[in-house]
Amino acid sequence: MSKQNDNRMDWIRNIDKLNKCDTKSYYVEYEIGSEVYIPGLLNYMEGKILCGPMTFNKDHRGLYKYALKVKFQRFECKFDYERAFKKGYLLKEGIPGEILALFSFYFQTRFYLLATFLEELSHKGLKNKLEYNPIYRPYFLTFDPKLYPDGKRNFAKGLPGFLDRITRIPEKYHQQLILAFHHYSMALKEFGVNEEMVFIRLVSAIEALSKWVQLKKDDDLFMGKNFQDLVKFELLSNNERSELKNLFKTRKSKLKFKQFVEQYSKGFFKGGNYKAPHTHIKKKDLSKTLSAIYDSRSDYLHKGETMYLSQPIRGGEKWDTDPSFGMIIDNRRFPARKKLPYGSYFQRLVRHCLLEFIKKISR
Repeated sequence: MSKQNDNRMDWIRNIDKLNKCDTKSYYVEYEIGSEVYIPGLLNYMEGKILCGPMTFNKDHRGLYKYALKVKFQRFECKFDYERAFKKGYLLKEGIPGEILALFSFYFQTRFYLLATFLEELSHKGLKNKLEYNPIYRPYFLTFDPKLYPDGKRNFAKGLPGFLDRITRIPEKYHQQLILAFHHYSMALKEFGVNEEMVFIRLVSAIEALSKWVQLKKDDDLFMGKNFQDLVKFELLSNNERSELKNLFKTRKSKLKFKQFVEQYSKGFFKGGNYKAPHTHIKKKDLSKTLSAIYDSRSDYLHKGETMYLSQPIRGGEKWDTDPSFGMIIDNRRFPARKKLPYGSYFQRLVRHCLLEFIKKISR
């Protein structure tokens, strides 16, 4: 009989193991970078996760450097295969990837893993450093200046409470939630590199969690019905059953995406003094904006189509969308209904929705 599986985020499981037995432990140090200077020292769970700035000035790439130190429990050489299963937890980047995704989401900025220190400097040997070469581009006009308000970020304030809240979220949400954080963090890194991928990643961040959207009966005629009750199972081959099951699971994906955003965007549209109201997306425009985003993303992935992106305009950095009502590029005419907002607007909306979702599910 297989043992009870713990499907929480790996950094949480690691801390629990350390709390039970801290004698067999070791530290791994990482060098990370960000465009934003964040003061303070994160000392989480009595030194199990430490992070703080190493530099006061940007390097030649434009990044401030930080030291991240994580305590690990030494694992046994014998791997417990009984704890692995088909839907078991996985984030390929491991614990440092989880932590950087959480940092990126919380601070609303980009973090890059620059290096890992493999050994300590001692009389027995030198300190080894494994360096990485992440793709980094300055954000220029396409990144939202609201991401970088002065004086509102500190490793010692707010972040520990946010991490505590994540630990209280029920286990069933952890896999999809870390995927949402990961897609969000990767979307931020696409600004200045590939603007279309910003939308691909942000839609995926929402879709990772849209499985918990409850559609209305009018929206889903098959609600509460099993796939086996709708078709004659015995007449289908195994391949046919598998394909139809996948189609059944993924139906209504656009509706779930839109409903998730509409449900958790409460409070996002309040306030604001807009000098150019024609470039502001109002709540009444949300549904058609989400349709344009989802349809463009699907056409990009499944048909290889080009997205109609709002064009960056100097002086319009705080706009939600450019003021155009359609566009002609070469022989292609794009109607106004296909125009996407700025990626910076969509990332703010996605982050707001994820925060509201976390508030709902955290205990």
